[in-house]
Amino acid sequence: KKKDKPDGSPCDEWRLIDWKDVSVIEGREDIIKSFEDNRDLNPALKNPVGHISLNFHANDKNKIDDNKMVEIARKYMDRMGIVDTPYIVVRHLDKEYPHCHIVFSRIDNHAETISDKNDFDRNRKVCLDLTKEYGLHISEGKRQTNVNKLRGTEKIRYEIFNAVEEVWNDKSVYALEQFEARLKAAGVGIEYKCRRGSNEVQGLWYTRKGKRFAASKIDRRFSLGNITKHLAQNKPLHPQSRWLYADGTIVPFYKYAGVKLSPSQVKDYTAGQTIRLDGCSGDYSTLYIRFNPDRLVPSIYSSNPDLVRSATSNSQDTSMRFSHVSVCGVQPQDEGFAHGSALPDDFKLWLRRHPGLTIDEARTRYREEQKAKRRRQGPKLH
Repeated sequence: KKKDKPDGSPCDEWRLIDWKDVSVIEGREDIIKSFEDNRDLNPALKNPVGHISLNFHANDKNKIDDNKMVEIARKYMDRMGIVDTPYIVVRHLDKEYPHCHIVFSRIDNHAETISDKNDFDRNRKVCLDLTKEYGLHISEGKRQTNVNKLRGTEKIRYEIFNAVEEVWNDKSVYALEQFEARLKAAGVGIEYKCRRGSNEVQGLWYTRKGKRFAASKIDRRFSLGNITKHLAQNKPLHPQSRWLYADGTIVPFYKYAGVKLSPSQVKDYTAGQTIRLDGCSGDYSTLYIRFNPDRLVPSIYSSNPDLVRSATSNSQDTSMRFSHVSVCGVQPQDEGFAHGSALPDDFKLWLRRHPGLTIDEARTRYREEQKAKRRRQGPKLH
């Protein structure tokens, strides 16, 4: 309303391009009344109206007329389950890129509630599918935004985004303290959100020029949990091992031989304890894994090495091939550890008779014994 012309007519920055089950004859008041009619079907619902913005790439400005925008908006709502309910689609003309706003009743015509739960992944897929279906440009996100053309709160929000993005992409930053210090130097502050009644940190806000934004309002990547995981990937490795960080902490892994580790198993392994994996593929269905501080690599055993009387020890080191392991969410160049080729039956038997040896030690001794045996037997005569 505040942008209406002096005679009360709407300004030129927006226009209503589509609606359903909504009366628009008397303008805003009729629209509001139509939404209130559905609200009466469930007056206890806290948030009775939903709002979604559909933004198109600036390069598609000439492709997206009102009819095309309405067609896409309707398909979007159908695929997101926003059906049988009053809605309006308003096109805004105040930006260089085409965009519209969908406002809908979350109480449909059958008195059922349309969920407003966080459905980010499905929303992203629907948007990407529609973008491809109509041959539109796939946006590279906020990076292309011209901050100089923004004003007020929106400009500050993008200034924060650019500052956080720059630090995010700096692989030398691996600690939260570094992350916070770099942002402070760029004029962006961090405030931590604690769980009510405790000192447990639950999230964070970004601040700049007296404004405060929840992390999700800047970018979903920049939440506290995502930042912590991301920084762990930047953490420098030990110069002699990719399975150990430079500060001496153990690099976690999350899957081996077809078995996904539980959070408690990951925690135990990084604490230097032995973990047991059942249902493994390969020669042994049950394996034990423990970090070897002498060799600075994970060691794999066919029986529990913590037991005093270990029947078999079958470990591997960095010379072995790795597969199906994700370290801090990133696939390393060699993707994890695996059994490699199957062990010969005679070598397996030798292993069972000589418990407590690593695979390298066992192979060395086995080969030496085989050579000594051949020397005792003398050369073969043909």
